[in-house]
Amino acid sequence: MIKSFADVRKDELRGMVRRVDNLGRILVPKEYRTELALEPDNRIEIAVLADGLLVRPLLAGEGGRRIDALGRINIPVSARRALGIDYHDELEMFLLRDGMFIRKKIA
Repeated sequence: MIKSFADVRKDELRGMVRRVDNLGRILVPKEYRTELALEPDNRIEIAVLADGLLVRPLLAGEGGRRIDALGRINIPVSARRALGIDYHDELEMFLLRDGMFIRKKIA
């Protein structure tokens, strides 16, 4: 179980940077959506970890948040506050085998 970025195998990482928009959304890169078989209205789980977010696809019928028609996810306000993420911040996104790890970009 991944509890922080330290638990992620570094040899598996492929990262991209995206900016949070005015509504707290972030665009999931097309490559990541394809790799994870994420389509509009698919449901995802967003888990807040000590140093970022773990985002995983959910099976049909499970709860969770949805991906919009443009491939964006809305990061919950509570998660943004907990991690110090503000509008227009750059976030690093890393594709994992079964999801994505997202964290505030380290300068």
